[in-house]
Amino acid sequence: MRRLFVLLAGALACGGGSALQAGTDLPSDSLYHVQTRLLTQSGKAVGFDVKRGHPTLVSMFYGSCPAACPMLITSMQVYESRLLPAARSRLRVLLVSFDAARDTPQQLEKLASLHHIDRTRWTLASASEADARKIAAGLGFSYRPLPDGTFDHSLLITLVDGQGRVVAATTTLVDDSQFLAKLQDATAKDGP
Repeated sequence: MRRLFVLLAGALACGGGSALQAGTDLPSDSLYHVQTRLLTQSGKAVGFDVKRGHPTLVSMFYGSCPAACPMLITSMQVYESRLLPAARSRLRVLLVSFDAARDTPQQLEKLASLHHIDRTRWTLASASEADARKIAAGLGFSYRPLPDGTFDHSLLITLVDGQGRVVAATTTLVDDSQFLAKLQDATAKDGP
């Protein structure tokens, strides 16, 4: 957890040109301070804080990934399926692609359909290389392009609260009982 905050502080300090949002009421350790532009599966431009106000599962991926990313999406669906319906209704999911050239809104929409995601709570979006790097730095997520057009990347799911503070993170796609407990606690609280 400390590593994520150190990476966030570094991302904010160096920022790659990003600045803190003026006049916000966000806590200092909020990931939502990182200003980015994302393009969603519906073609809408949004910020990284698109799910602000809700506990949110966040991860990064690329749509043409042959194995790991589909497993990541399924894992996130399994984690949310273990929540009571009221808690699940409070949860949001944000998946950010680091392959904007291929992950157009149309491709993201196809992926959303393929995985039967709940578009009222889930957002698939792509980010420019610069914005993807800022988000990855804040999350502690790593990726790199390979010569064959695929990517080597970590498998990390991060839970943030409604203000963008990291609550928990896991690299366990099958069953992380501690992560699930934090997810249940974060979504059991009264929310929007």
